[in-house]
Amino acid sequence: MYKIIKTVIFLKQSWTFLVFVSAVVLLCTGCKLDYKDADLAEDMDEEIPNSVLEDFSQVVVRDGSVSYTFSADHAELYDSKGLTYFDNIGFTEYKANGDTGTEGAAQHAVHDSKTDNIIFDGKIILNATAQDFVVKSDYLEWNNEEKILKSMDDTEVSIEQGDGSVVKGRGFVADAQGKSFVFLEEASGRYFEDEEND
Repeated sequence: MYKIIKTVIFLKQSWTFLVFVSAVVLLCTGCKLDYKDADLAEDMDEEIPNSVLEDFSQVVVRDGSVSYTFSADHAELYDSKGLTYFDNIGFTEYKANGDTGTEGAAQHAVHDSKTDNIIFDGKIILNATAQDFVVKSDYLEWNNEEKILKSMDDTEVSIEQGDGSVVKGRGFVADAQGKSFVFLEEASGRYFEDEEND
């Protein structure tokens, strides 16, 4: 009788153990590693800025003198993309002698830190004080490698000079190295030519 009771207890313990092992096996086989959540986290990381700055300004000094000043109401930095998004920006570029070279403002801008290219969007005003002209537009792109400032083909750009000359057109392309600009599409306005001849 004692052996039978002992055997029954053993079988009960074995049965409990067998059920436990079966449950674990079923859980393990039914559970697979799903990396989609990890990919989603990485994707979310690209959509979440690494830094957010409010109402800031920056002064860049090169060779002991101020090269340019920059300010914005809001900025979001995305390190993984190498992009910074700005709202309500203003900047001033200075010449080597300390005189103002170019001043500008825009509602929005995107700076690519890998290429130093910039896209300006919204109400844009660029005042090239040294050349005495102002560029106004709603969209401009700066290609830093080629030193080209251009608009989209359908975006109107106006160039105003201190002498009262005003030219408006579409398909604006300005070559900073060649110090020239063209309108690839329709252009109109008035231009006063300097009467002084060298």
